[in-house]
Amino acid sequence: MGKIIDQFGNSLANLTPTEKQVLYYIDQHLTEAKNLSLTEIAKVNNVSTTTVVRMSHKLGLEGFSELKYKLKSADEESGELEENPIESYKKGFVQAFETIQLHELDRLSERIHQANRVIVVGVGLSKMMAEYFSKLLMQTNKQTHYTYESHMIDLLPNMVKADDLVFFISTSGETKTLIHAAEKLSYLVADTAAITNSSDSTLGSMVNTNLSMTVGKVKFAGYDITARSTLMLLIDLLFESYLKKSVGS
Repeated sequence: MGKIIDQFGNSLANLTPTEKQVLYYIDQHLTEAKNLSLTEIAKVNNVSTTTVVRMSHKLGLEGFSELKYKLKSADEESGELEENPIESYKKGFVQAFETIQLHELDRLSERIHQANRVIVVGVGLSKMMAEYFSKLLMQTNKQTHYTYESHMIDLLPNMVKADDLVFFISTSGETKTLIHAAEKLSYLVADTAAITNSSDSTLGSMVNTNLSMTVGKVKFAGYDITARSTLMLLIDLLFESYLKKSVGS
C-alpha cells in the first residue's frame, strides 16, 4: 500500500465505498493528486465535492485544505537512508506519533483489563517483542501466555477460550503464519488484536483491532532497516494505559 493508505488506514472502516474510491485514487496518484483542486479531485473520480470533503472529515481532518497539506508532506518524504541516522529516526518518530489512534489505545487497554487471559503471538524478530509484552503483563498478575513456535500457533484455535484476548505482534502485518492463525480465530469469533507498523496490512484486517504507528519503510543495500522500535513504543504505551485501568479499578 502507499503512503496515504498507510497514514489513514485506521479510518478506512469509516468510509463509504465511494469515499474509499477517492482515497485509493489519491494513494495511487499522489504526485498528481497533490496539485489538484477540490473540484478537480471530485471530477476525476466522478463524485461530488461534498463526498471529498466528507471523506476528509472522516479521516480526522478539518477539511480538504488540510488533506492537501498532508498530500504534499507525504510526497516530499524520502524512503532513502539519510546521512544522519539520529535526525532520520527523530523525524520518523515525530511523524509516527501523530498517527496513533488514542481511542483505540484506550479501548484495547480496557479489553486487556476485562480479558481472563492474554495470549501474545510473535515470530521472527517480533518474537522478542511478544515475550517482552507478555512479561510486562505477568508483572501485574494478569494471566498471560506467549508463543512463537509454528506448531503451537497452528493449535491456537483449540487453545483459545471465549474470554481470552489474542495479540499478534508483526512489523509488516504480512507474516503468513500469523495471518492464517488470525483467519482461523475469526471463524471462532475470538477477541483478537494486532500491533504492527502498518495500518492497512492483511493481518490488521483479520483482527478486531490493529494498533499501529505509520512508519516509513527504509532500505539500505537491499536490507530492510525500517524502525521496529515503534512496536516497542506501542507496547509500552498500551501497557501504561492498561496499568492505569487495572490499578484504578
